[in-house]
Amino acid sequence: MHIGYDMAAYMGVRAERLLQVVSHNLANAATPGFKRELLNLWRLPPEPGKAAGYVDVAGRDFSQGPLMVTDNDTDLAIEGPGFFKVETPQGIRYTRDGAFRLNEQWQLVTREGYLVLGKGGPITLNALDQQFGIDEEGGIHLDRSLSDQLLVVDFDNPQDLRPVGRNCFMPGPEAGEEREATGSRVLQGMLEASNIDPVTESVNLITIQRSFEAYLKVLDTFADSDRKVLELAQV
Repeated sequence: MHIGYDMAAYMGVRAERLLQVVSHNLANAATPGFKRELLNLWRLPPEPGKAAGYVDVAGRDFSQGPLMVTDNDTDLAIEGPGFFKVETPQGIRYTRDGAFRLNEQWQLVTREGYLVLGKGGPITLNALDQQFGIDEEGGIHLDRSLSDQLLVVDFDNPQDLRPVGRNCFMPGPEAGEEREATGSRVLQGMLEASNIDPVTESVNLITIQRSFEAYLKVLDTFADSDRKVLELAQV
């Protein structure tokens, strides 16, 4: 088999994977706290007598997304590193999506109803005057007194956080131990937007589609060449 055929086939498959990644990014351009997915091409060390190999490694761009003012008291944004900690039926998860709400028990929850956690457990905002405040350190103020503190945590290696569910993560074995985030601020009445640039991703999508079509044409050329060789051999 042609070495060029192998490479064209691999690059065609990679272009298809890139299409999926970029399409997923574009679909989440309006999702609060969403972090852009990446597909990195790593070169493997060459083995004796063999050409260098390549492998695709999934990654994520955890850079800060733009901050949007909503004036909704239950909307929270993290400026800086870290994640909100939430309790789901499947266990503890982590998210940057601070579009929270109150359930019937006055507990702070995600859109899916997952409990948002503070140092004292699930956060309840049932103030006597029905007013509450959250300061930049995550301190929760009810009835003019500090009642709890929102958990904002981070990991030494966030690249090993695995996406699960809707805009949540769970730590992989290389993520490191959960720890309190440093250098972060919690902003009430704001949301962190996705860090997707729709224009850039749209251009990437067009480029990848064209590359995919080009690799398919290369494969067709190799296939035609092989067919002609077989036909000549049978004459």
